[in-house]
Amino acid sequence: MRILPLLLLLALSACTNGTGAVTPGGDIPDTGPSRETASDLGAPDFTGRDDVGADAPEEFASSDGSVDTVAPCDPGDGCFLDPCEENSDCLSGWCVEHMGEGVCTRACQEDCPPGWTCKLLGNSGPDPAYACVSDVSNLCKPCADSTHCKSPGGQEDVCVTYGAEGSFCGGGCEGDGDCPWGFSCVEAQTVDGIATVQCMADAGICPCSTKSVTLGLWTPCVTTSEVGQCAGKRVCTEEGLTECDAGMAEIEICNGLDEDCDGDVDEPVLDGGGLLNLCDDGNPCTVDTCLGVEGCHHEALDAGECVDGDPCTAGDHCVAGACIGSPHRLR
Repeated sequence: MRILPLLLLLALSACTNGTGAVTPGGDIPDTGPSRETASDLGAPDFTGRDDVGADAPEEFASSDGSVDTVAPCDPGDGCFLDPCEENSDCLSGWCVEHMGEGVCTRACQEDCPPGWTCKLLGNSGPDPAYACVSDVSNLCKPCADSTHCKSPGGQEDVCVTYGAEGSFCGGGCEGDGDCPWGFSCVEAQTVDGIATVQCMADAGICPCSTKSVTLGLWTPCVTTSEVGQCAGKRVCTEEGLTECDAGMAEIEICNGLDEDCDGDVDEPVLDGGGLLNLCDDGNPCTVDTCLGVEGCHHEALDAGECVDGDPCTAGDHCVAGACIGSPHRLR
């Protein structure tokens, strides 16, 4: 019987001695696995989305080394990076843009996944709302100027030229690591002629996003001939960008149109001898006028000198729009 009290005494000693002691009402020490480092985390892909199943929360590393955890969400329920058209499509209540597409974002305090920045949303109402905004919100959207490179999340970018292909929104960068797959951080030029460094498509042209097709976004284009240049548009469709819809510059004629694409309609054309009236019929006894869509009008003259080109006549003058001369008298 002496054995039982001895065993009870040893058990009590084990529970009350040492640094890992458990006292009545005390906290149980954490014996689970240590917190993962940033390199161990499955952060969302910068170029697309990693679907997160309902049985596992999504995690990403913060700048202070801690780990932010987002509640699990089934894809299609308005999760982070799910496609959206309006705020009500998203669990967070915010639909922003990522590479020209509408995607759901998440609320934030300071940190966001790589390629995203925590920003105060400008249309958040009386209560400040911070959400993750893509660093390449507008990348590759067709544009004519930088006013076309503003996203609902407040991101503003420049409109850069892709040469004959048109112009598209860029994305500021310092190195290739700041750009999505298929893009490089290179020297570029805005449509205003300003040198800049931007993420540019390696293919030399930007594809049309679903949202760009829906909105019918377009980029300016030009066609060139010996006469001049004509400006047109390339519009995003399901088949991609259309061909330039501009015609070819031609010599101006009197019809109320601008054939030579210089911004003026039915203006006199320049020939070897100077400016030439579009309606000049070569008859000195008519007044030639261009009436636009009505074409040329030739008013016949009943007076005025002219030259009929006949050496056997004299006193040439206009009669009912014709140059008439009197025969020379023989002496």
